[in-house]
Amino acid sequence: MAKKETERKLTMRFAGGLIKHLGLQMYSGAVPAIAELIANAWDAEAENVHINIPLDKPLTTNSVVEVSDDGHGMSFEDCDEKYLVLGRDRRKEEGQYSCGTKKRPVMARKGIGKLAGFGVADTITIETVKEGRLTRFVMEYREIEKIGAFGGDYHPKLEADEASKESPRTTVRLTQLKLKRAISGDQFRRSMMRRFAIYADDFRVWLNGSPLEKKEGEYQFRFPPGKGQWETEEVPGFGVVSWWVGFSKDPIPHEDARGISVLARGKLVQTPWFFGLSGGVYGQHGLQYMTGEVKAEGLDEEVDLIATDRAGVLWEDPKAKALAEWGQQKVKQLLIEWADKRAEIRMQHIKERTRYWDRIQKFPTRERKELRAAIEKLAAITTIEETRLDELVDFLVKAYENEVFMTVIRQLNAASPEAHIEVLELLKEWDVLEAIATAQVVRGRLEVIDKFAQMVDQKVPEKPDMHDLLKDHPWLIDPAWSMVEHEKTLDKVLAKHFSIEPRKLPDGRRRLDFFCLAGGANAIVVEVKRPGEVVGRKELRQLQDYVHYLRDRESQESDPARPNRHVIGYLVCSEVAAEGERLKEEIQPHGMFVRTWDGLLKVARETHQDFFKVVKKRAPSEDPRIEALELRLPAEQ
Repeated sequence: MAKKETERKLTMRFAGGLIKHLGLQMYSGAVPAIAELIANAWDAEAENVHINIPLDKPLTTNSVVEVSDDGHGMSFEDCDEKYLVLGRDRRKEEGQYSCGTKKRPVMARKGIGKLAGFGVADTITIETVKEGRLTRFVMEYREIEKIGAFGGDYHPKLEADEASKESPRTTVRLTQLKLKRAISGDQFRRSMMRRFAIYADDFRVWLNGSPLEKKEGEYQFRFPPGKGQWETEEVPGFGVVSWWVGFSKDPIPHEDARGISVLARGKLVQTPWFFGLSGGVYGQHGLQYMTGEVKAEGLDEEVDLIATDRAGVLWEDPKAKALAEWGQQKVKQLLIEWADKRAEIRMQHIKERTRYWDRIQKFPTRERKELRAAIEKLAAITTIEETRLDELVDFLVKAYENEVFMTVIRQLNAASPEAHIEVLELLKEWDVLEAIATAQVVRGRLEVIDKFAQMVDQKVPEKPDMHDLLKDHPWLIDPAWSMVEHEKTLDKVLAKHFSIEPRKLPDGRRRLDFFCLAGGANAIVVEVKRPGEVVGRKELRQLQDYVHYLRDRESQESDPARPNRHVIGYLVCSEVAAEGERLKEEIQPHGMFVRTWDGLLKVARETHQDFFKVVKKRAPSEDPRIEALELRLPAEQ
């Protein structure tokens, strides 16, 4: 029975501190908070949701966020007996589908989404119309906070309870915003689009007057092929899922656009991730190209396997674990297929460039087979960028051409020895000298690696020894970094922003705990820890802070002559403590990597030993100067 109007008042019942934990902390950020309001509009069978929010400009205490929908609205009784009851399981009380004509699968379940607004604002005003009556009330976070540790009833301020000729609707207005930084429009749109799979003709979301339209990007490879296509399969121990995965041609620049989103009932239930996969054969590099979605309705059916903040899944549950294991195997499988297809494309690219392939076809059979095998191996290394691959192929072709050219010289010499002898001897000498110089550079690198191994074994200080070694020889971190250089400007930018004072070294010099590199389209932050030192969450968070700040700074650059660089980060140490393992895996797909000293040593040595063997073929082995290069490799000493 409805209450008499003279005694009507609204009541929220809860335990003390609940609002803080379930609203302010759980839904911090504009995207998760507003996503809950969109979900509520879906359940109310709305056809249109209008979001008005200040984007790309500074926020003030007077800024307002408003979300309005044309759903069936709420009566005073609905507000009092349903909306304001925390923890109410709507599906249990009203069924799995909306009660109107559309019969939509209901998203609401936990009964806490109404608190989402407190994640970004101190004041929430609800104005709703149903069956010719308007109800408007205000909830104040500061007033709720006063109730105390033992809990109690909170009575929102009822501003209107009156007849209205308006059509059914609900409007949520967020004021006294907690947000300090400007909200990026591009990031807000991307994130909101990934949160739902429900955008359609009968449910449209408008952002500042423009529709949010879920459009699939362009991908170099897509599984299954065909834009808009989904693959359906049975997952043992879980049930039926649908999925698609795409790989871009270049690394996906935005972190929130990478990874696999998991959805249930049309809503995000797991923020983009890679099912716990990190590293491996193609590992972290391939993950930078991957995006996709998985529809897993079994996560939100009879048993609720969604975490409270609806941004993660209770993966420890046996049913959810079966899905996670399937997902990890699927990601591994697709990474391998991607690498194979990418290698095929790159080989085709090389073949189409006649300046390479026509020259290769002129080699004798043995050399041609060796050269093709070497190029195919290089093309399969996904970390080598296109321009760098061209350079390496050019080097390999030249390395083999020198030997063939000597054959041509001999043939030419035999045809007319008197006229050409001096020229031919000069050319022959030039080839030998070039081969020696190149081989010595490579062998010199192997000796640097040998010294590097000794320093790791002796656990020398990270500053200045290991710090300088990596800064001066960045190819020790990544063999493809031969052309990157120390970027002092970025060092100063980070030091200034984070108020970092350089440490004074025993020799009187001053040194920061990190250094920055730059080359091509990349900017790299490198944090170096002493061999033997174990790092944890603190060090990983520090690397995150550095990378995120530089990315924000790059995104604000307006110089058209210099496109924004892709910022990545590396932390070099001996080991990651158990408490930091999860964070290490979480940041890796987003361009922040941990490298161990032993791992750097192994990759650098193997890569350059192979390179050394190839280089020696550039000149005749019988030449005494080439024979002098036949010394034991550092790894064999």
